[in-house]
Amino acid sequence: MHSPGTRSGLGSGELKQLRLRYAGVCVLCGTHLDQGAEALYDRGTRSVRCLVCPSHDAVDLEPIDSGVAGSSAHLRYVRLRAAREERVKGRLGNLLGGVVLAITDDPQSIRAWERGAVGERKLADALAGIDGLRVLHDRRVPRTRGNIDHIVIAPAGIFVVDAKRYKGLIRIRDRGGFFKTDLRLYVGNRDCSHLAENMRWQVDAVQRALHSADPDSMPPVTPVLCFVDGEWPLFSAPESYNSVRLEGKKSIRKLVTRLHLLDAAEIDRLTRILHTAFPPK
Repeated sequence: MHSPGTRSGLGSGELKQLRLRYAGVCVLCGTHLDQGAEALYDRGTRSVRCLVCPSHDAVDLEPIDSGVAGSSAHLRYVRLRAAREERVKGRLGNLLGGVVLAITDDPQSIRAWERGAVGERKLADALAGIDGLRVLHDRRVPRTRGNIDHIVIAPAGIFVVDAKRYKGLIRIRDRGGFFKTDLRLYVGNRDCSHLAENMRWQVDAVQRALHSADPDSMPPVTPVLCFVDGEWPLFSAPESYNSVRLEGKKSIRKLVTRLHLLDAAEIDRLTRILHTAFPPK
């Protein structure tokens, strides 16, 4: 839902052994590391790991917090709505201000946040109950002001999913002329091409976290725009735009389960890595 305020480069991949100034969690096995413990630190991703990870049988792993879909967008809506109420009543007084608020709608810039939150919850409901699937909702991306709506760890790989509640026919239009091709993504009359571009930093962040934890094992990471209320053409419906998958609530269920590249143990391991790297918002 949010775009990042800053972007960092790729992780250095260089690990430094040091004594932790603050407690942390191993990005590989999920073990809690106390303040003052000796550990390995990756400066590029600001992640830590054990010097030697214990077996899962020898340590109590921290529980996975899957997060709440749409929670940060809903909170932003509540705050913006409260700020508008305070401004209106500050100018007009409680009585007249209350009347104005009762007979007028919130601006679209405020309502959009709640629409986004509802869209994220709809997608979460669509993914719920799929066997073997793990989903991390509304994740904070350290060192940025952005977040990732959903990270799906599935048999078919890892999917970075941005949920959108736009209405209208989803299609690819060529806005170029006779000698130039300019393909654009449209939902109804809205040019949504920029949404695909916004997926790049999210995928980069996930790939950095995975590379930091295990540079020798990189599962496929696929960006997905999921239009939960969009309409699809009966024929030649677009499947992707600029290497970003275009899906709806039904088709995304097939996408994440159509291949079996990861087994249950690997899905659990990757979920712990990404849960540590991207805390709930």
